[in-house]
Amino acid sequence: MSEVEVIVYRGGAVVDRVSRPLRKLDGKPAVTYRKQLHTLVGGNSIFLDGLSEVEVVVHQGGAVVDRVSRPLRELDGKPAVTYQRRLHALVEGNSIFLEAPAETIGAQEEVGPPRKKGWDPLQEEVIEASPEARLLVDAGPGTGKTAVACARVAQLIERHDIQPTRIWLVSFTRTAVREVRNRIATVLGDQEAAYAVRIATLDSHAWAIHSGFDETAKIAGSHEQNIDEVLQLIREDDQVADYLDRVEHLIVDEAQDVVGIRADLVTALISKLSRSCGVTVFADEAQAIYGFANDTEARACKVRQSALTERLRKGDYGFSEKSLREVFRTDSPSLLSLFTTTRAKVLAPSENAVGKLEELRQELEGLADGTVPRIEEQELEKEEDLFVLFRRRAEALLASSFLSSKGVRHRLRMSGLPVCILPWVGACLGEHTAPVLTRTEFLVLWKERVAGTRCEALSDDEAWALLVRHAGSTETVVQMRRLRAVLGRTQPPADFCTSELGTRGPIVGTIHASKGREAGTVHLMMPAMPGDDMDCDEETRVVFVGATRAKAKLKVGQGYNHHFATSLESGRAYVLHCKQGKAKAQVEIGRDGDVSVEGAAATSLYANAAEVRAVQERLLQKVDAPSTAWARHNPDAHFTYMLRTVDGAELLGALTERVNSDLFKVAAAARAKVKGGNRRPPDELWHLHVVGVRTAVLAPDSPEAERLHAPWSASGIVLVPIVLGYTTLTFPYYQR
Repeated sequence: MSEVEVIVYRGGAVVDRVSRPLRKLDGKPAVTYRKQLHTLVGGNSIFLDGLSEVEVVVHQGGAVVDRVSRPLRELDGKPAVTYQRRLHALVEGNSIFLEAPAETIGAQEEVGPPRKKGWDPLQEEVIEASPEARLLVDAGPGTGKTAVACARVAQLIERHDIQPTRIWLVSFTRTAVREVRNRIATVLGDQEAAYAVRIATLDSHAWAIHSGFDETAKIAGSHEQNIDEVLQLIREDDQVADYLDRVEHLIVDEAQDVVGIRADLVTALISKLSRSCGVTVFADEAQAIYGFANDTEARACKVRQSALTERLRKGDYGFSEKSLREVFRTDSPSLLSLFTTTRAKVLAPSENAVGKLEELRQELEGLADGTVPRIEEQELEKEEDLFVLFRRRAEALLASSFLSSKGVRHRLRMSGLPVCILPWVGACLGEHTAPVLTRTEFLVLWKERVAGTRCEALSDDEAWALLVRHAGSTETVVQMRRLRAVLGRTQPPADFCTSELGTRGPIVGTIHASKGREAGTVHLMMPAMPGDDMDCDEETRVVFVGATRAKAKLKVGQGYNHHFATSLESGRAYVLHCKQGKAKAQVEIGRDGDVSVEGAAATSLYANAAEVRAVQERLLQKVDAPSTAWARHNPDAHFTYMLRTVDGAELLGALTERVNSDLFKVAAAARAKVKGGNRRPPDELWHLHVVGVRTAVLAPDSPEAERLHAPWSASGIVLVPIVLGYTTLTFPYYQR
């Protein structure tokens, strides 16, 4: 068996040199190193972190003139990298000498991203612009913005040799992060390169800077507090400045909705980038709907926050403006008119904002493919590729409640709901207590607990690849502490999560939460004309955004225009129904924070581990089998509401103390309405719905783990029910 001299890299640096027998891995040359089999890159190199990039020292005239990071290539069968359009052989694993012979890379030899047939000239201008260009791109709905952004990234990597880790892409939502990453992987044909691109929401990018350069950074307080502290770091910390100076291209999506302190953050970032760093910003000011709030009415009395687009035009940032105009999303003549002619009207300034909104509503009714009745009368049982969109989340809650009571399967998308990590994680790893997970152990657990069950949403190979990508120390070992740190975040990676609550059926939600998404058919449930204290310009854009989610058909109906909910400080919606001295309220149940890890495995709620295990097994049967449920408080456990099925009264878990606390606040509001004595939450909560199951994960060293039964106290991973309810409750008198 022949041997090969191997250079070992980690983090772009040479960490070892060894001689190893040549082997095969998936038909490719490979060697073993520390009991792991690694594919050879460039004929004689392996990369312990999976990314074939090298930190290169550039020499000229006997001096070091540059340090760069470059993807590893080959030249005459030896490791090489590109530098200034020439291919240089590596010397001693990480050095190149500019005086040495090198191969010039001609234009005819460049490898670019696969070209999409039908790129129009305006799209090509953006995709093929120089890496240093700073572009502000006006991109209306359906103009191929996401495809262009992904092709731009591929162009930067393949044609201009920018390493993926030095490209930052700021996306508006976590769901969009996943979609963009998948598209880039498809265009490049290289999933690892797509994962190396720094794609994240603005808040996630901010936290990465904060936690990386401030040892005291904690996941506490609001997102705004975090961003404010990051702004200070960017403006004052030299190490952060050096870090940002390494970025070679920044792409920002949905810039029209980057407002307030977030716009401050992006402009500060751009100010700290090197002048040679390109920036591509996509925006559509006809879809600017976050100037005041998300899914509540835009009050005219509020001061509108200026958007990033306005600041970039006013500042000295060196941007030129481009436009994408051709609509690719639809072939429908009426929708094409909506995406173009109607959009121009939305963008046009008007002194009569109310009249402009009325005109848009009339125009949509004329362009629509028909009307629909209220949601309880719509035939939705067999629909999948369909959105039912409302202006306000209270309307979406009410619609979901109607559908659930009729047994109509559907998904719910709006703000305030829990992040849903797929249940295969909890099913597979809930009782794994070792500090590491090997591939062999994983495959055994998968076969025993996931394969053939309703949790099996992907293959074992795909699941393992996800675990390794986010928490692997090698290709065959996952560090459980690292995995818990990743999944225990407020916003875990979208790869592990679903975008909606529920597993199938039409999507019911708010216009704001469906921003950037599309469906074959959209039922736009039109809000009533706003009152005098509303911002009609923003309401015009909200309605336009809802209508342009459609790819094939748009139908219009009327929302629940008289259903106005109040929100507690926690965000929980409620509507008081206090008549004839009765203290009643319709209250939202199922918000983020209403169900926790403790509710699934706490020693204070369950007598032993066998009871917890029985609930976990019961939940596995509910993954794709929705059921009605109810909850009754347990006086022996601090009046915690224990959740049970209506049929058989089987225990499914518990609600958190936050539910009790909020119900006392609603009770106080009801008491103020009806007068009289003190009011308290009811003993029982009825008309709840378990619409699925998700995984809940505790971060490492969480004090909550000490309050759980073993083995979950060690694993920190459990299954919990996904609960939804918008139920009417009666608040009885009580004596203090």
